[in-house]
Amino acid sequence: MAYKTISVIVTDRLADEPALRAAFDLSQRYDGHLNIYCVGVDPTRYEALPAGSAAIVLETGGAEARARADDLVTWVGRTLPLDSARVSVESVVVPHLGLDAGIARHARYSDLVVCTKPYGRPAGPLQVTVLEAALFGSAAPVLVVGQDMKGAGTVPSRIMLAWDESSESLVAVRHALPFLMAAERVDVVMVDPPGHSPERSDPGGRISLMLARHGVHAEVSILSRTLPRVADCLSRFVREHGIEMVVMGGYGHSRFREAVLGGATRDMLQEATVPLLMAH
Repeated sequence: MAYKTISVIVTDRLADEPALRAAFDLSQRYDGHLNIYCVGVDPTRYEALPAGSAAIVLETGGAEARARADDLVTWVGRTLPLDSARVSVESVVVPHLGLDAGIARHARYSDLVVCTKPYGRPAGPLQVTVLEAALFGSAAPVLVVGQDMKGAGTVPSRIMLAWDESSESLVAVRHALPFLMAAERVDVVMVDPPGHSPERSDPGGRISLMLARHGVHAEVSILSRTLPRVADCLSRFVREHGIEMVVMGGYGHSRFREAVLGGATRDMLQEATVPLLMAH
């Protein structure tokens, strides 16, 4: 198994460069095709405008977005060695109100979408929108890459699977199999597994068996919630055990609930020091 079509959405030079380089390196390692979408966002709001000004406003917004997208294409050409037929670069203009749908439409035929870690400088709200559009709209797994993440474009030797028996976690496992099968070891980590679960007598046992049938060496670790947040417990495990990638489900709760009340997905996106492979 391998990722034969990898996509990356580029909207900003500084914020998206690590994701761009990681996507390129992974496409080379998997001998796959890389789609690079350089997106210019048209900020024009399509609402009632004074007579005579509508055409000017619409034309100006579209031209600015096109110029930004073309500038990103030029920058990508200077940043990567684009002499391979397996790399395609496309200039894309997307209206602000249709950003989610536009990104999802371009990413939906990918085996893997590489996105920028959306929290922390130099990322901003646009990176949040890109990540959520890819995660919810493309049905593809998303690899989240941030600044100063070493080895983001390599195949990790030790992976942590943040397992909570949810459908989202199981989808993430299936999508992560190319990485999991190549890893030397996979740690299946559960934080305070639910006592009412049908798997309470053997937490993590069935997912470990599933992985073993793919040749994955997995070991289960049960953690007590000794820190305020689940993400804190997982992050400590990452630091203490030399984890190089985390695989987890994305947004088991609604995005609104996570934004208002918090949740493991948002917390991990904020705290991540290694790449996160997420699926919904």
